[in-house]
Amino acid sequence: MDEETLSKFILLSMERDALDNVIFEQTYQKKIAGRFKELSKNQPMVIKIIGIEGEIMPSTLGKYTGMEKSSLTRMVDDLEKKGIVFRKTDPEDRRKVLVSLTEKGLDCYNRLSLITTEMAEELLQFVDENDVESFMHSLETIVKILRKIDARQSTGTR
Repeated sequence: MDEETLSKFILLSMERDALDNVIFEQTYQKKIAGRFKELSKNQPMVIKIIGIEGEIMPSTLGKYTGMEKSSLTRMVDDLEKKGIVFRKTDPEDRRKVLVSLTEKGLDCYNRLSLITTEMAEELLQFVDENDVESFMHSLETIVKILRKIDARQSTGTR
């Protein structure tokens, strides 16, 4: 990759991260801050992922969040103490553990989903359907490329 392309890549990546933080992360945190005082910063994201999946292995949860296993374990422990999640043994493989939402966790997930939907409607009013479709396609491409890089880094191959 030539130096000009590399510089553009770096700047676009940094700008994308900054815009994502301002538009999505900060807005979301502001919307949930007053309504979910008992949750730490990353717990709503974990609740949303578990709610979408139904039940999930902690390793898969770690893949979605990018959290280290020890941090994720502490978070799931905390959510379990708060009565939001529960762990159970996978009936198909007793070596695996699955994390699911409790009734309280499902209520929390539903309230978070309403906020996410409201937020999406507010943000999407500024773009048309073609923009949304293009954005989704771009996100799929970015995730595909990042997964490829991650897999290669993990195995140490080029």
